[in-house]
Amino acid sequence: MKSNHRSWKKWLLGIGIVILLILSSAYIFLQLNTYEALPEATDLFQEETVSQEEGWIKVTPSVSSDDIKGQIVIYQGGLVEEAAYLPLAMDLSEEGYQVFIPDMPLELAILNTNAIEEIKKEYVTDKDWWLAGHSLGGTSATIYAKENPDDIEGIILLAGYPNENSDLSDLNLPILSITSTNDKVINDENYEKSKSLLPEKTSYKEIEGGNHSNFGYYGLQDGDGRSILSRTEQQDLVVHYIKTFIDHSR
Repeated sequence: MKSNHRSWKKWLLGIGIVILLILSSAYIFLQLNTYEALPEATDLFQEETVSQEEGWIKVTPSVSSDDIKGQIVIYQGGLVEEAAYLPLAMDLSEEGYQVFIPDMPLELAILNTNAIEEIKKEYVTDKDWWLAGHSLGGTSATIYAKENPDDIEGIILLAGYPNENSDLSDLNLPILSITSTNDKVINDENYEKSKSLLPEKTSYKEIEGGNHSNFGYYGLQDGDGRSILSRTEQQDLVVHYIKTFIDHSR
């Protein structure tokens, strides 16, 4: 009886060690394959309008609270550091928006699609909330919108699209979809199919010569095409499209 008991203990210990090794290996793999934010992005932490809060980065425009136009939450692309979207957040804040970039578990927004809720609880306001997402972050944003369509004013998809479980086609929700012609990361076939999951009034914009990586500041993503635009040029267009979209959606 004691021998059987010892065997079970050894078996359970062995299983535990194997599981621990698998989890450790997976964590190390994700860390090694995470795209770090470029210095041009991380240097922005020195700006007075930027603050690292517990759970997110906050960028507040240099205007009175009454003059803030609204709040925008940005979900990062898969395995991309959230700080890579600081330049975009800064540009949007200069247009009068308070911008938040949540810290995501393992740099994967898909693991916390409700991250915007934590921010909204902390910053109660009567201003509109907009949810943006890059790539997998865009997919995560549509998952949230499917479950909480009345809690946001609209969605901004940056080289992202909904999956088959997030059919938003019947929602009266403003949506902006921005893609780029030299994007070799996005699955073009799936992207085209996903249009049937979005409302008919969805606004589509395509950046000529842009790529997938230039929606953030993290270098060239594996498999992506070369952009003929600088990051600044591409993001200037992104900010213009977002500003115009929000202005027309009010």
